[in-house]
Order: sequence, then structure tokens, then C-alpha cells
Amino acid sequence: MNRTDAGRTSAGRDGVVLATRTPDRARALAEALRKRRLRLILSPLRAPRALTEPELDALRAALGGGPWEAATFTSVNGLRGLRAGLARLHAAGRSVHAEPAALLAGTQVHCVGRATAEEARAQGLTPAAETAAGEEEQSARGLLTRLGRAGAPGSVLCVHGRPHRPELADGLRELGAEVTEAVAYAMADWPAPEPLGGQAPGAAGEERPAESAAPALDRQATAEVLHERAADVVLVTSPRQLE
Repeated sequence: MNRTDAGRTSAGRDGVVLATRTPDRARALAEALRKRRLRLILSPLRAPRALTEPELDALRAALGGGPWEAATFTSVNGLRGLRAGLARLHAAGRSVHAEPAALLAGTQVHCVGRATAEEARAQGLTPAAETAAGEEEQSARGLLTRLGRAGAPGSVLCVHGRPHRPELADGLRELGAEVTEAVAYAMADWPAPEPLGGQAPGAAGEERPAESAAPALDRQATAEVLHERAADVVLVTSPRQLE
């Protein structure tokens, strides 16, 4: 971006950042950019949705294989999806556990990235390990490296979405772990039907995350912004979003 001061372009207007985040995940980013006199517009492109009934049945089957020595989470969505799925199963009398903290009592929890670890703590879990900035860009590979140094656990529950990258589960198998994969959410074009959101069904008294005031564009509007070069910076939050 060619600026004449902290947040001005050479054309004299405020700089514009286009980010592929959903409104409920962009509040802190919007505030940080505002302080730098930069304007945020959002293009979520894709968003997590809740599981369909057949997908929920598959989650129930996967969770029936515990207990596990360890569990891995690669995103905030995995934790929220597991919590939402357990709440639905428990409400229907199909699970004795209503929360991940109960399901994973005595299980080591490993997280990719600080945000995932913070969400785990908010749900009453205590991460045994988390990747941090500088460790393979907070990636699954960074977590594998850390687990490989410490010695891979014997049995692992890998919680992820659909679609997902297979590196973590495959890498754990190569390290000798017995891996159970559990799909806790699925990605859909934004705005997603049955959005996952930040609150598990039936979680009384829990507030949903505050949303950013930044405008959120659909795919057509995003294409127009890019075609007109109305954004100075594009912030892509995952390889899937880049694709």
C-alpha cells in the first residue's frame, strides 16, 4: 500500500483492508485497523455450519470410541462444533456428555494456535500444548513437530471440519498413534445455512460473540471490489479461503 501517513493512500483516501473473516471473528481486527486509520470490509466467502442429522450420527459414532490419551483441535470452529454437537446429542438422550470438558476429562488437549487454545480454556479445557507464532506459522505441522519431540500419544481424537487437510491425522498415524477422526462442523458458502455460530444450543446465559461493524460482502460484491481495485490490502485467513 502506498501511503502518505499511517492510514492514508497516495490518493488521499483511507486505506481499505479486505479480510476473509466472518463478522463474529473480526471485531478485534476491525478495532486494530481503526486505530491505524484503516477501514475494514469483510468477505467471509465460506462459513462453518452445524452438522446435519446424518453427520451428527457420524460424530456420535466417532465419539463412542473413547477414552483417548489425547485430543487435537486445529481451529476454534472445531471446539465450537464439538460443543454444539454434544449439546444436541445430549438433549436427545444420545450422549452422556453435554460438554467437551466432560467428554475429554483426563485427556491431554493439544491446540493449533493461540486463538484455539483460548477457546479451549473458555470451554473449561486445559491445553497441554499449543503451537505459537514461529512454529510453522501455527500449523498442524508445527503441532506434529512438538508432539514428535515429546513422544506421540497412543490414542488420539482428531477433531476437525469438512473439508479438512489430512496432515495432522496422517502424521500422528506415522508417529504410531491410533487416531479417531471426528467431523464436528462443515464449511458452506457464506452466508451458511444453519450457521455454527459461537454458542452451543441450550447454553443458558451464554452470549454470542459480538460482531464487527464492518460490512460483509457476498461473492459478487467481493468480485466487484477486486475488479475495481477498491481494496489496498487483501488479508486471507486460510489456504481454503485463498483457493
